[in-house]
Amino acid sequence: MEAWRRQLAQEYRHLCWLYRVRLRLPLFEIREGQSRAGTWSLGQDTLSLASWLIRDHAWDVVLEVLKHEMSHQYVQQVMARGDELPHGPAFQEACDRLGVHPEFRSAQGTIPRLLTGEGQRSGGILARVEKLFALAQSANEHEAALAMQKANAILRRYNLERLHRHSATDYDYLIINPGSRRIAAHQRVIAAILKDFFYVNVVISRQFEAQSGETLRVIELTGAKENLAVAGHVYHFLIRRLDYLWQEYRKKTRAAGREKNSYWLGVLNGFREKLSLQDREAMRTTTGDNMASSLICASDPGLIRYYRTRYPRLRTVQHSGPRVHAGTYQAGQQEGKQLLIHKGVGADGGNTGLLLADG
Repeated sequence: MEAWRRQLAQEYRHLCWLYRVRLRLPLFEIREGQSRAGTWSLGQDTLSLASWLIRDHAWDVVLEVLKHEMSHQYVQQVMARGDELPHGPAFQEACDRLGVHPEFRSAQGTIPRLLTGEGQRSGGILARVEKLFALAQSANEHEAALAMQKANAILRRYNLERLHRHSATDYDYLIINPGSRRIAAHQRVIAAILKDFFYVNVVISRQFEAQSGETLRVIELTGAKENLAVAGHVYHFLIRRLDYLWQEYRKKTRAAGREKNSYWLGVLNGFREKLSLQDREAMRTTTGDNMASSLICASDPGLIRYYRTRYPRLRTVQHSGPRVHAGTYQAGQQEGKQLLIHKGVGADGGNTGLLLADG
């Protein structure tokens, strides 16, 4: 538990820097047998989190509860409005200041079920896209290709309509944790494909793992919940498909293991080329629109606000491309040009728990 306390103090300092707030570092307690996820005690300058919260939930959930309690502290120590209702207007203003997720602002209730890397099942547009991805498994090559094109068209139309109508949208974030201290080249390429063609923003960040005590690299996506569900499915589909295609290619060619990364990058580049062609075709045929998929996302004012609230300080880091084996890369590229996304979008899952804290 001492390691958890040290990590919480580190996260607290980082959040103060991130959101440009000045708060006194409190005493951190990890309590056994506490029903509430967290509590803030003004008289004792103590911030307490329940041990079950840290053991049973992903660290991003822990951070949302931490920010919830920091918001109580902010109301009392910075806003000097501690005499108001514990979760009233002053508290909501503090939550805005500290970027607290909307589902973590209530007094009590179950820990929200956040999106997981495989996405969540939903009705409407996701049901239609899921059905088309299922059709993309068809043995009929033409039928399969047509199904994926229709799925892309539905997603594009959905996002254009959101943008043009300024419709209310439920934005969220989704964390994909590959379980490593670094994000591999092929994972970065997949993340870029999601950003450019699947209507989400992407940030590479770090996340503490309470069970192991390690800090790992993760891929964070932000966007409309429907887009996050599709993007999460596409990420995991591509990861699984790359391994399968490599094994098949190796059986045929007896390629050396060191060429695997070259093949994977070739497949992804070929897939990107295919999506680029489809994007240009959609721009040509969509009435009154010549906006690329990546620009649709970049032009979404609601997403821009959400993105800036969640990541108020970002820096861009350039990564040099890895060396590749030309022949293997080209073979993968040809395979990628034929690749079709299929299988279902939805998967139940997420984090559940007991009570959020009263202030």
